[in-house]
Amino acid sequence: MDEPADIAPLPGSMSFVAFDTETTGLWAPAHRIVELGAVKFRLGEESHQSFQSLINPMREIPADVIHVHGITDEMVSDAPTAEDVLREFLDFCGSDAVLIAHNAPFDIAFVGCELDRAGLTPRNHPVLDTIDICHRFFPGLPSYSLLSLVKYLGIAAGQDHRALSDAYLVRQVFERAAAEFPRIESRAQLLGLVTSHRLSDWRGEEVHLAPRFAPLEQAVARKRPVEIVYATQAQPPSTRVVRPQALFSLGSKIYMNAYCELARAERTFRLDRIVQFQLIDE
Repeated sequence: MDEPADIAPLPGSMSFVAFDTETTGLWAPAHRIVELGAVKFRLGEESHQSFQSLINPMREIPADVIHVHGITDEMVSDAPTAEDVLREFLDFCGSDAVLIAHNAPFDIAFVGCELDRAGLTPRNHPVLDTIDICHRFFPGLPSYSLLSLVKYLGIAAGQDHRALSDAYLVRQVFERAAAEFPRIESRAQLLGLVTSHRLSDWRGEEVHLAPRFAPLEQAVARKRPVEIVYATQAQPPSTRVVRPQALFSLGSKIYMNAYCELARAERTFRLDRIVQFQLIDE
């Protein structure tokens, strides 16, 4: 594989921040961040800066979540609050960085909710999603989970499910995908190449669904499985069974967090990309 110096089709002055969150659950308005990690870098350069902090969520961490990331109540008992950590994180990002996350709407929702609670204003950083990027430049893979991608790309054999180590993996996945980009001369051209979000897109208002999606609210409330046909710009429609966890809005789009039985992991789905769906009786 190419060395880092050979993978920079982007302007060398462009700064990126790959980041990841660990949380107490899946639904941002009801759950909290317990760890935030980030890596600031430029393509083609080995040097980087890192940011990591545990966060006291001011509540107990569920046992099933501890089983995933290993962060316990004792570990966060003396940790700073989300307000303090997010102030430091925004300073770490600076004013001009492009942020990158894996399943970006999930992390944006959590950061946005914590900013709302703290009375802080999110900056207008663009946020790229490595799931979307890899769908475009590595089409046809059976799974786009972070673990599956780092194995496919030969980056790592496993995943720690800790914020900083996962942020390093997100950086490496982005670097490998960037090697496939066409030559890009500007930040605007990059943001036009792939789907981009904004940290400032997060809004905590109640989600209002179009009438045809009303049954999904029932599925979330009753934890009922749903069979969906889902299509993206990079992939033809595929049928999968999901177990909806929550609905939220990001900018003008509405998303559904759900456990996807096809990927065997939590995923975020845009409702306007669900071609059809039906609730499944258990």
